[in-house]
Amino acid sequence: MSEQAAPPTAGPQRVGRRASVGPYHVDEVEGVRGFAALAMEWDALVAGGPDSPYHRHAVLSVWLDAFAPAGRLRVLVARDRSGRPAGMAPLVEERRAGMIFQAAPANDHSVRVEWPLGPDARGAVEAIWAHLRDRVRWDVIVLRDLPRDGPTSTQLEACARRDHHPCGRWESLRSPYLALGAGAREEMVSSKFLANLRRRMRRLQGLGAVSLRRVGPGATDLEDDAAWEPLLERFFALEAGGWKGGRGTAIAMDPRTLAFYRGLARAAASQGWLALRALELDGRPIAMHLGLVHRGVYSVPKLAYDEALGTCSPGQLLFREVLAECEARGLSELDFLGPDMPWKRNWEPELRPHDWLHVYRPGLAGLALHALKHRVKPAAREVLSWWRR
Repeated sequence: MSEQAAPPTAGPQRVGRRASVGPYHVDEVEGVRGFAALAMEWDALVAGGPDSPYHRHAVLSVWLDAFAPAGRLRVLVARDRSGRPAGMAPLVEERRAGMIFQAAPANDHSVRVEWPLGPDARGAVEAIWAHLRDRVRWDVIVLRDLPRDGPTSTQLEACARRDHHPCGRWESLRSPYLALGAGAREEMVSSKFLANLRRRMRRLQGLGAVSLRRVGPGATDLEDDAAWEPLLERFFALEAGGWKGGRGTAIAMDPRTLAFYRGLARAAASQGWLALRALELDGRPIAMHLGLVHRGVYSVPKLAYDEALGTCSPGQLLFREVLAECEARGLSELDFLGPDMPWKRNWEPELRPHDWLHVYRPGLAGLALHALKHRVKPAAREVLSWWRR
């Protein structure tokens, strides 16, 4: 199931109602201009907690511009008595079937969601929750793709259940990653798989000159920083030439998605995170990563390969080169992002579970929707599965 957040409002900054909970008061900051004014404080909080490019202010700004150019955005900001932020919760309001949803500004391209939270994550979430509970209109809160063990996921659900608000979870994905630094990762994978990769590299080398091109962090070929823009366009073309292009789901085929990934690359390049990698055959890209390197983690928001060369596994050959680069540079993690898939399992990854978290008002409408989504529908799916056996 996919739920699209309502777009944020493009109006001026407005700080709304204020409430005090424990050592914190909570301000409501509305509109994208208000959100823009929070940039420095936002990133300072992110840097002290779970930190990834997808949680950074610049990337969420790009998402809002691409997928939600008009609508209502509200950021709840918990501040201590000196005015320093302790936590922030961005939410967009959507009305469906007579009900009000407050949702994370996120979709399939957001990777994962965490609120910016300082050292006192529990206290900040308690203050934000109390404000949501008492001063914001909603029937359902929906946060998607939350790391299951992350502070937003654990603290928000605990607060809601304590106050007798029904909660429900759906697992959204188990995202694979490789922890690096405890020995060569290739020693942990199947020798048969590695032998197959070596054979496929020899097959590919029989077709022409094979080379690796790097732009961004870790580049050793003296690439000009400006080279990322034409190489990014080649990435979009390569992806559109495969099955995604045939199904109409390639990045280049949707203006909003294309705007997001161009904006993501631009923001990442400006911060020194962008890492474009290409395996080339006679100078032509046959596998590519739109990658990011941030705080010791290499992650892959998008990848593509030439499906006409599928028997040579160019995507896996590129991944092997990138893994070797990450280990040589002393990075701590290689994050596949996205769901678990058979080709990722060849590298023996660990899995990071993510959930959709729903919180419901304990009124008639909220209780009915909670029962439908988390009891009736799962039971119906189980019966249907049993009947098909």
